[in-house]
Amino acid sequence: MKKALIALALLSLPAAGTRAQTTPPPTPAVQAAVASQVKRMAQELSLSPDQQTRLRQVLLLTRQHMDADRTAHQGDPAGLQAAMAFDRAKSEELIQKVLTPAQYAQYQQYKAARIGQLHTTAH
Repeated sequence: MKKALIALALLSLPAAGTRAQTTPPPTPAVQAAVASQVKRMAQELSLSPDQQTRLRQVLLLTRQHMDADRTAHQGDPAGLQAAMAFDRAKSEELIQKVLTPAQYAQYQQYKAARIGQLHTTAH
């Protein structure tokens, strides 16, 4: 039931701009990146197999929506930024529903640490 709700919630995400009616399936590269992310998170957060499946669905659909945003907002940086922010916020909301409260707190720390690593290596 929760799987269907998550998929329905993401599929019904309205974009800030026009979104194509159908979204192509994720590429093997996207599938591999999401699988790697889910694996890391499963290890860090001790996710159950069901949580891993649900998280994979959320992350794949989020990526598809973001790819559609890039297409829909070519030449419109402000529109793209708004659409991507919406997608990130919706994804975060759905991830929170997949995780327990304790796992979500750990996830926020994990995410902050990863962002910190990216900023440190970029400078």
